[in-house]
Formats: sequence, C-alpha cells, structure tokens
Amino acid sequence: MNLPLELFYKIIYALGIGVLMGLERSMVVPMKSGNESCKKTGDEDPAEMQSSRSPDILLGVRTFAILSMGGFSAALIGEKFPAAATVIIAGLVACIIAMYWWSCHEDPGITTEISAVMCCCLGMLSYVHPHAAGVLALITTVILAMKPFVAKTIKQLKRVELTDTLKLLIIIMIILPLLPDRDLDPYGAFNPYTVTFLVILICGISFVGYFLTKFLGAAKGLGLTGILGGLTSSTAVTAAMAVEARKSPGLSHVCAFATVLANATMFGRVLVVVAILDRSLLGSLIWSIGAMMAIAFCAAFYLWSISKTIQISGNSTAAAGISLQNPFSLGPAIKFSIFFVAILFAAKIAKVYFGDKGLYLASLFSGLADVDAITLSIVQQTKTAQLAHEAGAIGITIAVVANSLVKSAIAVYSGGWRFGRRVGLILTGATAVGLCVSLI
Repeated sequence: MNLPLELFYKIIYALGIGVLMGLERSMVVPMKSGNESCKKTGDEDPAEMQSSRSPDILLGVRTFAILSMGGFSAALIGEKFPAAATVIIAGLVACIIAMYWWSCHEDPGITTEISAVMCCCLGMLSYVHPHAAGVLALITTVILAMKPFVAKTIKQLKRVELTDTLKLLIIIMIILPLLPDRDLDPYGAFNPYTVTFLVILICGISFVGYFLTKFLGAAKGLGLTGILGGLTSSTAVTAAMAVEARKSPGLSHVCAFATVLANATMFGRVLVVVAILDRSLLGSLIWSIGAMMAIAFCAAFYLWSISKTIQISGNSTAAAGISLQNPFSLGPAIKFSIFFVAILFAAKIAKVYFGDKGLYLASLFSGLADVDAITLSIVQQTKTAQLAHEAGAIGITIAVVANSLVKSAIAVYSGGWRFGRRVGLILTGATAVGLCVSLI
C-alpha cells in the first residue's frame, strides 16, 4: 500500500513540531550565580558552561519528537479505532506524569511536562490541520524561549503598571464598542466613538512611551515613540509628550525631541500619501513639505544630541528630575480631547458660513483639527483635474502650517512655557519656511 503524499507531509509536520519544541527545551541557559537554579529541560551538556541549568535526560529532542509522532499515530489510528487513540494518549500522558513524580524533588516546575503534553496534542492536530498545528507549535516555542525575558521583565514591573494596563484595556475592549459611532450635533463635529478613540490614542501613546522609556531609556524609548506616533497622530504625540514634560521637567529635552521627531514623521507621511495617490501633485508639494521635514529632522537631531549630553553628564538638574510616573493618565487626555472638539466645532462652523468659496480658507480651518482629511480631499480634486496642482500644494501647505500652530499651542498649554517655547519655535520656524517656499 502506497503512502499518500499528503499523509507524508502531515508526518513531516508532526516530526518538525517535536524537534522544534525539543530543541528549545534542550538548550542550556547560563545562570548568573551558582546558587540559582533553573528549569531542567532537555539533553543539555553540563560541560558546555560552568554554571547552567541541569539537563533532563528524559525530555530532550528525541523524546519530544516521539511524543509528537505518538500523538499523530493516535489521531491516525483513531479514525478506525477511537478507543485505541484514547488509550495511546492516556499512556503518553501517564509516562509524562510518572517522569515528573520521579524528578520533582530536583525541580518542582512543570513547564517542560506541560510542554510535552502540548506536543502530544499538536501531534494529533497535525493529522487534522497541520498548518494550524505548526503555527501553534511556533507560538508555544516562542513563549517557552521568552522565559529569561519574561522573568527579568516581571521583576521590574510594579502593581500600578498592571492595574493601569487593565484600565486601558477596559476602555478599549468594553467602553469603546458600546459608544455610538455617529455625530450627535448638527455640525457633525462631535462623534462619541471618535472622541473616545482619540482619548485612547493619546493614552496609548503615553502608555507605550512609558514602557519604552522604562526598558530602553529616555532617549531611545521616547524617540521610538515619536516615530511610531508620527505615523498615526503627531497631535496625540504632542499632547502626550507635553503632559510628560510637565510631570517630569528632567525629560523636557527628550520629550521635545520625541515631539519634533513625530512632526517630522508626519511631514513625511503627507508626502508618502500624496506620492501614492497623485505623483504629479508631489512635484509641486515636495519643496514646501520637504523643507519642513528637513528642518524638523535637523532640529530633532539637535535635541537628541542635547538629551544625550544631559544623560552622559549625569550631574545636571534636568537629569536628576527624570522620573517615571503612572503609565496611564486619563485626565490630560480628556482635557486635550475637549480642546480638540472645540477646534473641530470652530472649523465646522466656519465651513458652514464660508462654504467652499475659498480653498485656502477651508484648508486653514480643516488644518486646525486634522491634516489627513483635507489632504485626501485636495488630492482627489487634483487627480481628477478639478483643481490645479499649484493651488492644491498651497492648500495642503496651509493646512500643515495651521496644524503645526495648533500643536505649538498645545505644547505651551499642556507642557508649560519651557517645553512649549522649544517645540513652538521649531514647528513654526519649519512651517514658515515651507510656506515661503510654496509661495515662491
């Protein structure tokens, strides 16, 4: 009787799953001191390092491979003899339990034994859905391999960080879905779902920035926050960094660096959107927005160099003021959202009274609240030849300038004069240069 090719592939999947998990469990992990003990997990060579976790001669690569193949065999036999499949799996699990009782006096941990049972189950699943079994095996192996990182991270976490994470998840997963996703005012400016999403976005950026700063340091953590936040909402980054700068004056330079970097990323994002939708408009826009982006990136590099100098010196008052507060702050996000909705109301009312008579006026009022909407609107008009590319470029530039002015005001209002002056000078200077270039 010939072996079907599909069945052969499934056998390879089951074998690969066992070998993959067995390899991870057999790796020797160095210990920091001779007094520490680690989980025994496989056929390790104790001579490889002077101080390592004890090898487990029963659960190595070969054993995991056999367990996975045993689960596959049980599923294969179970098609004709269901009771036999149950007996096979029960026998394999009994062997794993017996091994645990035999060695539990050396190490009471059960991670390897649970992994062995999981390997049997994945071997069975390989017969029914090999691809799903492979994905689950990969995820399981990654979780097992993350033990040193998880152990180190848990030691650094605080109770308040866990509770604040739960608060953020409650708002995201329970409160947000229950809110109506429609405008509740005649001007179409207040959408509860959108406003709450904005609150979550600001809190989320602060949340990510908190942990990146905690584990990577202020310069690297907040810098990465600025780049990622600039791809979604530079306004939210500005609000979050302003609040952090007010709470921790020692982070003022680093927060300004992250804010300027987020806005530089936003300028680049506008160019990318235009390049994708209308390359002809890009030629008219690249000089003005490109000038803003170049100036902002140069300023961000300068702020980064200052923050590095402060960290290296270690004696300045600013460096001493660096401290991390709670990762979740709802109050500042709500205040900013109210400010945002007020600006949006002003923009909507202006559109109602002025209409579409002036593109530049519409760009000015739209840019007060958002750049993406007016950018997409202008691109659609230039793409269909309803609007000249030069006029469209000026309109987008005006919107970017207006948006930068609003963020400068947010920086001063939420972050204080010291932070706001630094960010405001850079943003207004960059946008003023870009506006002059567009007019020329």
